[in-house]
Amino acid sequence: MRDVAARAGVGVGTVSRVVNGGTHVSPAMRQRVEAAIAEIGFSRNEVARMLRPGQASSTIGLIIDDLRNPFSSELANGAAAVVSEHNHVLLIGTTQLDSGTERELVEEFIRRRVDGLLIVTSGMATGPGEAAALDSGTPVVYVDRTPAKTAFDSVELDNTSGVRQALGGLIAAGHRRIAYVGGDPAAATGGARMRAYRMVLQEADVPLEHELVSTHNSTAEAACASTVRLLQSDRPPTAIFCDNNRMTLGAIQAFTALGTTVALAGFDDLELADLLPFEVDLVVYAPAEMGRRAAVRLFDRIAGDRSARTKYRVATHIERRGRRFHRDD
Repeated sequence: MRDVAARAGVGVGTVSRVVNGGTHVSPAMRQRVEAAIAEIGFSRNEVARMLRPGQASSTIGLIIDDLRNPFSSELANGAAAVVSEHNHVLLIGTTQLDSGTERELVEEFIRRRVDGLLIVTSGMATGPGEAAALDSGTPVVYVDRTPAKTAFDSVELDNTSGVRQALGGLIAAGHRRIAYVGGDPAAATGGARMRAYRMVLQEADVPLEHELVSTHNSTAEAACASTVRLLQSDRPPTAIFCDNNRMTLGAIQAFTALGTTVALAGFDDLELADLLPFEVDLVVYAPAEMGRRAAVRLFDRIAGDRSARTKYRVATHIERRGRRFHRDD
């Protein structure tokens, strides 16, 4: 900055006001400083700037499970749009649903002095990095998965309504043996969807048969193997509900491998579902809107909002995809 000031023939304070978007600089003076900046190739050292007391980093941390999942990438895009509007940069870390990794990422982002954190947590009772965030005063908004005990805001899906819609269609079609293929029931979303599955069956007087429930399927391949076992059992289900898009994909792979199908419903949208040779009911919503709403709330907190904790639920609806789009049916 001293070099720029010498080149422009102004004081260092004037250069600082120009670089930091300050006022009280005449247009002519601003033009001289900007010309000097261009001539010598000056750029502000953001890391050094962050070391000054009271300076913000202009960064937001997003901690998410797996960017290969379309849900995660769409959520990140929604958050990134709001972050950009606030002239911040979005930093992303992935956990693969490992609580130890999540805690390390929270602590690392805090060390990097991010202005706030958006977290898709792996924790169910308490977020693994919540204590560190509270101690540092870093604002946090949980997205999609919210720990049962938290001091922070959250934006999550209406999981119960989504499961009710999906199972309601299967039950209305006459199905009584409805299998459940899911991931980890200890995760916030997995637990909520499993509880809703049991509740809806009970309300409809449909017996809960434990041999029809398969959980802890962490990949589509695992869900495929579980679906094959269900369909090859002595009393196979007449319908299957999958609690996320990876589970639904695994069920579809099992149908293809066995050359057979049963009624299928799943939570989350699925790419290219319209090309399937059979129908599938999907619980859909807008992941980008979840990311956007979470980021808006986070910037409210960064700006000084100290109101009570909020929990926002995103609505879902059912869309039928697949066979009805085939012209030669």
